[in-house]
Amino acid sequence: MTKLILPALALLLAAPAFAQRSEAGAQAAIVFPQNDLRDNANGALGLTFGVHVAYSLGAGNELRGRLDYVQCDTTTFHMLVLSTTRQSAHGVGLGADLLHYMEPGNRGLYGLAGAGLHWWSASNPAYGDTNETAPYFHAGGGFRFNRTVSAEIIYDLGRFRGTAGTAGSIQTGVNFRF
Repeated sequence: MTKLILPALALLLAAPAFAQRSEAGAQAAIVFPQNDLRDNANGALGLTFGVHVAYSLGAGNELRGRLDYVQCDTTTFHMLVLSTTRQSAHGVGLGADLLHYMEPGNRGLYGLAGAGLHWWSASNPAYGDTNETAPYFHAGGGFRFNRTVSAEIIYDLGRFRGTAGTAGSIQTGVNFRF
């Protein structure tokens, strides 16, 4: 898996050399954990936020390097459900997405595919505490309303707790460009 991620990160670093223009931005989303990530966070919704730099490659294509923080945590909600169990999963992700716009000018509907690495930290009374690094892949789509705002939905899939678990999530959120 690392063999797939290293070329993607090299492409991200080389992108400014052939990019027509770049834009910085930030993103925020609600995370709906799936698979083993959902079990680890006791089904609690999560949040993700981060920063990105997008490089226009022309012909409706864009390369977006991103740094994200994701949190799925029952610690915040344990008082509301009168539970003393505290389960959490926190991750920092570094990756790149390739976006393809259906309309010229990098506006309107787009599809995306991406890859990167997540550095996970998890706590669960049943499994104990763990820290690990694992690759992730995601795919999705979105709509860019104007130069500044877009909304997207992404299905993110990676490894969690080594080979014993799958860290899947559906993320829906907004992106802002500066």
